[in-house]
Amino acid sequence: MINRFQGVSFQVAEAAMLLDASRAMVHATATAADVPIDTDRLRRMVSETKKFVTESCQKAVHNAMQVVGGIGYTNVLPIERIHRDLRLASIWTGTNEVMSMIVAHEWYREARAAIQARRYAEDAAEAGAADEIIYE
Repeated sequence: MINRFQGVSFQVAEAAMLLDASRAMVHATATAADVPIDTDRLRRMVSETKKFVTESCQKAVHNAMQVVGGIGYTNVLPIERIHRDLRLASIWTGTNEVMSMIVAHEWYREARAAIQARRYAEDAAEAGAADEIIYE
């Protein structure tokens, strides 16, 4: 059996992990879209998900090609078609580079708002102690 080869099992394990993570990310993003949420944050989540899922699936297909060898690049197996379809998915409705720009833009906006709202002096364990508040 092919699963007795450790190198093959590593490829399968990585693909399974990436696909499970992708499913979880899609579920979390879809759930966020179903409830009222900040539209900027939802835009970031959708962009992150699209980029992560397409790149993860491309890696999984790459692993499949590595396992089956050269025949994976022919039309004998569906791996070649899946590879082509995934390439289109990574550029359709915005390339993954555009998704990265959106993610970064929205993340900076969220971080800026969080920094402005945070009171760093209150982070200390004994921030309210009288002897801790010395302004000299």
